[in-house]
This record gives sequence, C-alpha cells and structure tokens, in this order.
Amino acid sequence: MTSVPYLSEFITYLATERRFSSHTVAAYQRDLTQIFRFLGHHRGTEITPTTLANLTPNDLQSYLAASMMKEKKAKTSLNRHLAAFRSFFRWLAETQNIINDPLIHLPGLKTPAPTPKALNKKDTWALLEQLAPPAVAPQKLPWQQRRNFALMILLYGLGLRISEALQLRRQDVQAEVLVVTGKGNKQRQLPLPLPVKSALNSWLNARAELPDSAPLFPGPSGEPLTARSAQKVLKKVREDLGLPDHLTPHALRHTFATHLLAHGADLRTVQELLGHANLATTQRYLASDIKHLLNVHQKSHPLNQARSAAAPATAEQPE
Repeated sequence: MTSVPYLSEFITYLATERRFSSHTVAAYQRDLTQIFRFLGHHRGTEITPTTLANLTPNDLQSYLAASMMKEKKAKTSLNRHLAAFRSFFRWLAETQNIINDPLIHLPGLKTPAPTPKALNKKDTWALLEQLAPPAVAPQKLPWQQRRNFALMILLYGLGLRISEALQLRRQDVQAEVLVVTGKGNKQRQLPLPLPVKSALNSWLNARAELPDSAPLFPGPSGEPLTARSAQKVLKKVREDLGLPDHLTPHALRHTFATHLLAHGADLRTVQELLGHANLATTQRYLASDIKHLLNVHQKSHPLNQARSAAAPATAEQPE
C-alpha cells in the first residue's frame, strides 16, 4: 500500500501543534496505518483524496468485523482505533476541505459496563470513623464536619447517587423515611437506618436556623454542595488513611449494594432501593461478590453436600 494522503501531515500536527506525547503519536500512526491498509485491500484500490471523501461507515464496519472475528481484537482497542480515525477526518475537514461527515460522527462500539468496585467492610468502617464527629465538646465542631459525615453515611447507608443526595432539601428528611427524587423525576421513599437517621438529625440540629426548603447539604454560599466538593472530602480521607483509589462518592453506592447482597438481600429489593429501572443493572453487583456467592452455594446446595445423609442417591457416596 502506498502512503495515505495527508497522513504524515496529520501525524506532524499531533506532535507539534497538539503536543501529544511520542507514545500517543506512535499509537495514532499505527492504528491509522492498520485501518487504511485494510481499507485499501477491501476496496481494491489505492487510498487517494477522492477515496477519503467517499469512504462509508460500511467500509469501517467491514474493518471492525474482520478485526474482531479474525484478529480477536477487543472492543476497547477498536474504539481507540475509531477515535484516531474520527480525529483524522475532523482534521481533513478543517485543513484540507475533505468533508466526510458520516465518518466524523461514526459511533463507537458498545462495551460491557465495568463491574462496580466496592469497599470492603474494614475500609468502609475506617472511612466512617475518620469522618464521624467526636463525642467530646460537639458544640465546638465546625458545621462542615457534621455535614460531611451525614452525607457520606447517607451515601453508604441508603445507596444514593451523589446527584440525588445533593439535590435533597431539609424537608425531604421525614420521621422514618427519606424522600428521594431519582432519574426521570421518579420519587422513592427509603427507610432510614438508625445510624443514618442519627447523623442526619445531628446535622439538621447543627443548622436549625435554615428553612425546610434549604438544601440538605449546602456549600459555603448556601447553594447545594457540588459533587466536586464531595469528591475532595473523600480524596483527603483516602489519602490520610491510604484507602483504595476507587473510593469516590459513587463507590459508596456500589458498596451499599454489594454489602446488602453479600448479607442475603434479594435482588428485587436492592433494585428498588437503588432506584434502578432495569433489573439487569442491579445484577452487575452480583459479579462484585462472586467469591461470597460461591461460598454460599458450596455450603447450601445439595449437590455440594455429598457427605450428607440427605444427598441425592445419584451422588457419589464415600466408602
């Protein structure tokens, strides 16, 4: 295959104007060369400026299919190839007047959602203990400390999305339940475990002068606390205690679901508590605790009880 028109200029642009690292520039060049080598053979012609303008999404679909079936390339790798390809065609449109909108807007491949990462119990308790206000001289505590503890124990205790927690109003905390507005403005009522209820009441009392319509978790200006501020709180605790890098506000939601399932909660109940519209979304959490599930199966299923008198007659019995 002869050289691809404008490819060397594009690579120079990445290195000099975009100031990409040498590793990234080499990856772009390698990925694009591989794609165009295939397209040249696929179309049975040299790649020319006219070819670039006339390429179609079907040509790229052929490349993707061949890469997955023959070369067993992962979708994540192919999405990187597509990102390089789209960047090249955006540059062609801006600098060479070669416009091919269908390729500029070519969608990536759908990849499976990653298995959620949860904290183990030890790290969860360490986090909460670090944030918990001391019992001594509580009146001297900064109000932010009570707010931060109430927010984090709420995320872990009820499994809220950080966006759901930060849009709460003081009036949403009722006697025994919390009224949460989730995706699609769907409301759900969540029971308040005693530790969560206690932390929320302590925080509400610390700022009793605020109206019921005020944000439950305000920032310095009185507006709702930002997700970025909540992330900073956890980042500091994470660094102070040496906790895992995946500790974020959303990781506490994962931890809530994983710990419930590990202690026998049924999937439908966890789905309702999390506010998932689709049960398949909740099922992702099962993969987070597969070791526990295997242990339960080994202890509970009759097929694993060959030494028991109640074992099936077809099971091999010890002599």
